Amino acid sequence: MLSTKGRKSGAIAPVRAAQYVRMSTDHQQCSPIFQRQAISEYASTHNIRIVRDYEDAGISGLTLRERPALTQLLRDVESPARKFTIILVYDVSRWGRFQDVDEAAFYEYACRRAGAKVIYVAEPFENDASPATCVMKALKRAMAGEFSREISRKVFLGHCVNVERGYHSGGPPGYGLQRVLVDAQTGTRRALLPYQYKSLQTDRVVLAPGPQHELALVRKMFEWYATRKTTATDIARRLNDFGICNGAGGPWLPRNILQILRNEKYIGTNVYSRTSSKLDAPWEQLPEGEWIRVAAAFKPVVSVKLFEAVQRKLSRIRQKPGRDEILSDLRKVIEKAGKLSQATLKRYRSAPSVERIMREFGSLYGAYEEVGYSPPLNPERSRNRLIEQKTERSLVEITMEVLKELGHDVKFEKHTNVMCVDNALRVQVVVRSSWLIRGESPYWVARWPDCFAIDLLLYARIERSAPELLDFHFFPRGSLTPGEYTVIYRQGRSRFEDFRRPDLRSLVELLEQVPLEMLDRTSFSGAA
Repeated sequence: MLSTKGRKSGAIAPVRAAQYVRMSTDHQQCSPIFQRQAISEYASTHNIRIVRDYEDAGISGLTLRERPALTQLLRDVESPARKFTIILVYDVSRWGRFQDVDEAAFYEYACRRAGAKVIYVAEPFENDASPATCVMKALKRAMAGEFSREISRKVFLGHCVNVERGYHSGGPPGYGLQRVLVDAQTGTRRALLPYQYKSLQTDRVVLAPGPQHELALVRKMFEWYATRKTTATDIARRLNDFGICNGAGGPWLPRNILQILRNEKYIGTNVYSRTSSKLDAPWEQLPEGEWIRVAAAFKPVVSVKLFEAVQRKLSRIRQKPGRDEILSDLRKVIEKAGKLSQATLKRYRSAPSVERIMREFGSLYGAYEEVGYSPPLNPERSRNRLIEQKTERSLVEITMEVLKELGHDVKFEKHTNVMCVDNALRVQVVVRSSWLIRGESPYWVARWPDCFAIDLLLYARIERSAPELLDFHFFPRGSLTPGEYTVIYRQGRSRFEDFRRPDLRSLVELLEQVPLEMLDRTSFSGAA
């Protein structure tokens, strides 16, 4: 449409356009100034007026993520108030170096569908719908993606060469170590402070021992762990009791200690390529055979002999005991203590953990039977517990059958009595009879597990020595304190009436009507 001035002079009004500019470190010749100059020349030649400018500076073109300008452009294209009808881009690679060529085509198609045509001003083809143009664009997009892959390979190989020469490959130095800058021309060295980096590509960085007080502390960690019956938790607690902070100025955690004890750089070994995340792919742990190790690359902090002693102890801890080994350890505990219980197992460090026993045998009583131990329990309590277990199994079987018929995917973990529904909701099923005060006044208690995670505790009540179910309580996460016994029913009334139900229909209705991520205390208290 001609403007008033255009109708008088006979000139055609210019077409309104937006320009998109992107620069990363791969093509310095494609600077924003260079791209804008080329786009401006194209616009003046084709009677185009640029009314909007979008720029992503110093941003990779691998994905749309973290490209705010392109994201805003795609949003503006869909807006009814848009002031432009074409989008000018320098070339296909500036639009993006997507590893999937269809992704670049999709974003361009989204613009064209909204009425905004994308034009690549430096490409030797017109961006029309002809078969030749489609082939050329697909080829250009594939070449742009391949360029990033080639650069990634070259960068990785360059890092590998530097590592093999004994240089630091990046990342924090670690407690007790510091980064040292090596001048490529003079060979002079100077320590780098945190957040200081080299300014010249030819300079190199190596690791060196840090402050003396940190070195002494690291050596003590290795000595304590190798020569004493101590754990990473014990070391962290001891350091915190003395008021000694970690490298970040915070309290020591057991994982901080383990990271130091397992790291080979404290014996001067440079290790690289333990993890990988190339071309914006998710991080993955690489097999140890693919790691690059360079011995004696740095000055060691501890001796190899001490480091190997620590690794042998760590390897024994990481090994999961087998069934026969667990039974053997339980027999040793019986010989020392004369009995078996959760408290006894926690008292002896050499004993297997309660969680490990339950995972292997399903329950502590299952392990007791295997080892031939009869706990001194009240016979009536033993009978009640047997009834509870049988009723639990029946309740789980019936509930799983109903949920599967309704189309839910249900898996059962025998050692924890947990049903996993649709790979999202973890429900522990518990059936309990009453406890008695002075032989009368029955009451029921519930305990939220603290050894494993659940989302919902399905608590069913029965009378003593009777398998008939009285009612159900649905406890969502946060309603009970983990690890503590809570009285839920006493003197003929429930202390959690909002969570009490006469049957399991509420569970079925909630799974059918409410998304799993919305299950919370409010949902259960408001269910019919």
